[in-house]
Amino acid sequence: MEGQPRSSGQPPGAFTLEAVRALRALQASDRPPILLGYHPVARMNPYQALLYQRAWEAGIGPVPIVREERIDELVAFARQGHATVLHLHWLNLPLAHAGSETEARSLADAFLRRLDGYRDAGGRLVWTIHNILPHGARFEAEEGRLRAAVAERADVLHVLAARTPEHVAPYFALPADRLLHVPHPSYEGAYEDHVGRDQARHELGIMPDELVFVVAGAIRPYKGLAELLDAWDALPPDRPRRLVIAGGPSDEDGVRPLLERAAIHPTVLLHARRIPADEMQLFLRSADIAVLPYLRSLNSGALMLALTFGLPVIVPAGGGLAEAVEDRLAISFEPGKTDALVDALRGADRLVSQKACAAAARAAAELKPADLARRFAFGLRERLDQAAGVQDRPG
Repeated sequence: MEGQPRSSGQPPGAFTLEAVRALRALQASDRPPILLGYHPVARMNPYQALLYQRAWEAGIGPVPIVREERIDELVAFARQGHATVLHLHWLNLPLAHAGSETEARSLADAFLRRLDGYRDAGGRLVWTIHNILPHGARFEAEEGRLRAAVAERADVLHVLAARTPEHVAPYFALPADRLLHVPHPSYEGAYEDHVGRDQARHELGIMPDELVFVVAGAIRPYKGLAELLDAWDALPPDRPRRLVIAGGPSDEDGVRPLLERAAIHPTVLLHARRIPADEMQLFLRSADIAVLPYLRSLNSGALMLALTFGLPVIVPAGGGLAEAVEDRLAISFEPGKTDALVDALRGADRLVSQKACAAAARAAAELKPADLARRFAFGLRERLDQAAGVQDRPG
């Protein structure tokens, strides 16, 4: 997913007050405190909370920066001599309102000037590369230029997939000496999970003998749902099947026709709404297999959520998603090719087994949030301390 503001606004000074509290809390640390402001803030995804849960142990105080202009409040701390980090996540917002390529370039330059002002004040920059380009990007050349410029300025580049530099190479380069590889964690403990399969199917009106595929998460064009419905219609009627689509729809072009098509389909169950965290278990526990029919994707929280619930997966080949799973729990397909997706759906029977589900659960267990959060926090701390010439301390 891409970042969105946690609320409609962040009052001036709100970041400053929270940052002061963070620095006071870090005074008890045996390490020089580092104030970390992160932007943008994901409001519907627990990823950032999971990532930063061990940061305090490393002497790093994470504080949200909801609106871009509040980065200037972090600049003030840097100018006062505090060790600061601006941690950028998704970069979809700077050019989101561009109406032309010229305007996109102007907006990108303005964002880069803000970053340069922060760095000139002594601040350090970290970027987590979640996506290759924003989903539905209209001005890809400018989006790529912005990412190349951010990568050049970053002190640390956090990649979730080991082959990220290869995947993004057609659009921008990542300096190899600044890479910090820490995978996307599972969502262990982040979602309620107390409903069994039979109860989940009963509540959703799904029959016990149906082979159930689930697509969970925001409904957006880049996820390839139109292509999935084409493939679904091409399946032979050789067994009872159900496709469950659950998530909040965007207002992007193509979404409304997709919803209308899914809503009247006799074997598709559509829940076109934002799914509360406590309800997500119904859709995942009722399913046999999770489908991620994405046209282009580098990483996916939906994939980690499926593994967390022990679901085998169907994923696009050649990208970061296929890299994150093994054949024993996954089938891959060539993205954008309906026949390939049909074959993947037809071959899904081999994933309907306790062995495949156990493999998915083991994959999630190897990505425990607390372990990866510690790896990120102390890995980042080590990089920052080395750059600043701070003597290593035991972690």
